[in-house]
Amino acid sequence: MHAPGRFKKAFMEQLLLGLRAAGQASKSMGLRERRDAVRLSSDVAMALASSSARGAPPPHGATASWARALVARHAAERRNEALLRRIMGGAGYEMALAAAAAARGRKDARSRRIVRRSRRVLSAGRKKRTASGGGGGGAMAARRMVKARMKVLRTLVPGADGLRGFSLLSETLDYVACLKTQVELLQCLCKGSRSRLG
Repeated sequence: MHAPGRFKKAFMEQLLLGLRAAGQASKSMGLRERRDAVRLSSDVAMALASSSARGAPPPHGATASWARALVARHAAERRNEALLRRIMGGAGYEMALAAAAAARGRKDARSRRIVRRSRRVLSAGRKKRTASGGGGGGAMAARRMVKARMKVLRTLVPGADGLRGFSLLSETLDYVACLKTQVELLQCLCKGSRSRLG
């Protein structure tokens, strides 16, 4: 986790840089493209602010796996290239692109391992059930419920595919805290712009 005040300051700095970069191209953008640019700027600002609030040098030092995965996900989409290059700089964008390619490779290898492991577990489970008669009761149901909820968490948190147990919970807490701060700061920006316009 990081200091909330430090994160807020870093987030606002990165967000303003990202919005300024997005604003340079906004004359040629439609409404949907502008919305996507604000979302991209906000996500990248959150990831970079997380790394700088932890003490790592941005843009390369995003120590949280969700932060690296979030930037890599945006870098993998070709339509984000120009804006990401402006926000992160050329070297930062290239590192994010490399991280996206590496994540795809790891995901393929992990998928093959999961299939092999699940086949082994299924065959071993069948043997156990036939030998013991099936029981297990409440502990087994609780274990299944925890596994199912952890699986849901892995789908919600970027980059949490390979995490287990406490590291998954720690990443989730950090990600949710950053999302909460992101929403609060964006709401403040919206309120401020509305009061100026109205």
